[in-house]
Amino acid sequence: MAKSKKTHAELQKDLLGFVTKTCPGVDVEVTHSDRWDRTCFTFRWPGFAGLLLEERFRLVAHLVPPDYFAAHCSQAVWLELEPAETIDEYLAQPRSEDIDGKVPAIWKMLKEKNFFGVLEDELVRIPMHQCPNDFTYTKRLLEVSGLNADQKRDALLAFMRHEAYTDWEVLRKVRPIAEKKQKVKK
Repeated sequence: MAKSKKTHAELQKDLLGFVTKTCPGVDVEVTHSDRWDRTCFTFRWPGFAGLLLEERFRLVAHLVPPDYFAAHCSQAVWLELEPAETIDEYLAQPRSEDIDGKVPAIWKMLKEKNFFGVLEDELVRIPMHQCPNDFTYTKRLLEVSGLNADQKRDALLAFMRHEAYTDWEVLRKVRPIAEKKQKVKK
C-alpha cells in the first residue's frame, strides 16, 4: 500500500468532512505517533460514550469513502476517544478477541434467553428501510434480558468477533454459528 501523499492538515480536513454530519461536534486530530511510529487519527466525540471500541471504529471508518480509505487511511492508527478519555484508558478496554474462551458460555446463555428468536420477532416488524445500521435492538433486548453489564458487553463482543455490527448481521451471521455450536454440544 502506497503511503499517503496528503499532509496531516489535508487528512484532518478531509476526515472531518467525512464524519462531521454523522458525528456533530467531533474533533479530529492527525499527527505522527511516536508510540506506534505511524500516522495517528484521533477522533474525540461525546457520542462514543457507551460504545465498544470496535463499534466506535466501525462508525467512523464506514463514513470514509472506500477509495479514500485505501489510499490514505489503512496504515494509520485509529483512536476514537470520548472527550476526556486517555489513550491508556482506551487501550485497556476489551476487544472481541479477548472473549474467545467465553464464546461457548455466551451462546448457551443467549440460547437460554431465546435471544435470537426474540430479536428476529422484533426485527420482522420493522420495514427494511427503517432498520438501524447498528445494535439498537440487540442492545435493547440484552438490556431487558436480565444479564449483567459484563454479560451484555461480552455478548456484543462475541457478535463483533463474528463480524456482526448490526441487528440484522447478528441474525444472519451469528445466529447460525451460535445454534450450530449448541447442537454440537448436545
